[in-house]
Amino acid sequence: MNIQDLPIEIKEHIGEVQKITFPKQGHTSTVAILDTFDQKYIIKKTENDLYNEWLSDEYKVLQYLYHTGLPVPKVYSFHTEDTSRWLLMDYIDGISLREFLSKMPDLQSKEKAIFNFGLCLKKIHECSCSVELLKNVSPWLDTMLNKAEYNLTHFAVDGSAELLQQLKEGRPKPIENTFIHGDFTIDNVLVNDCNIVGVIDWAGAAYGDPRYDVALAIRPKHNAFDNERDREIFYKGYGNLRITDEEYNYFEDGIYNFF
Repeated sequence: MNIQDLPIEIKEHIGEVQKITFPKQGHTSTVAILDTFDQKYIIKKTENDLYNEWLSDEYKVLQYLYHTGLPVPKVYSFHTEDTSRWLLMDYIDGISLREFLSKMPDLQSKEKAIFNFGLCLKKIHECSCSVELLKNVSPWLDTMLNKAEYNLTHFAVDGSAELLQQLKEGRPKPIENTFIHGDFTIDNVLVNDCNIVGVIDWAGAAYGDPRYDVALAIRPKHNAFDNERDREIFYKGYGNLRITDEEYNYFEDGIYNFF
């Protein structure tokens, strides 16, 4: 992606682009930072049927969430161009929680950031759910298992047919659903001075099982959730819902392998 590639509608909206830079990239889209004369923007581009659908879903969710008080970027436009999709949104000045923790901050700073990470998820799960998301025809887990089967058939995923069968047969006991992020990892939360300033990548948002978010949040990474103390600090911020090892394995080692 370069400045010349940007759709004319987006360039007309933001004005002349002075500079384009690329942060660390994920696997589903190309992400760029656009510097104009007086503002920074983030633009995401997808070029795959599945990822195009995810970007469209993210745009719809962010339009709703911007008015909830959650730390999400403001979206400006969504553009369709042949087989590509483009999403323009605000730039948030922060680094991912993963990057922050990988720099080995002092213990007080580390625990403050992890506490705020848990508190942020608590606020997400307490957020009133969009009417559109409440209109799910099927229960969230049924929908996820159906999507997992479709993804297994049509895309390269880490899961297998055997694992999917185990997930269908060994469902955890149902609990009350809430609004969920759907990919609440330390890569998708931005921090500045130990405070959560942004939550990104909302394509998986739904009215669903909050244990899924918790399982992804506490996945062990370098200097993050690789000890019991980190999980305790997270739960102090998050609240009383604690997942069992079996629930963690079902969601993180199970469902997540198909997405």
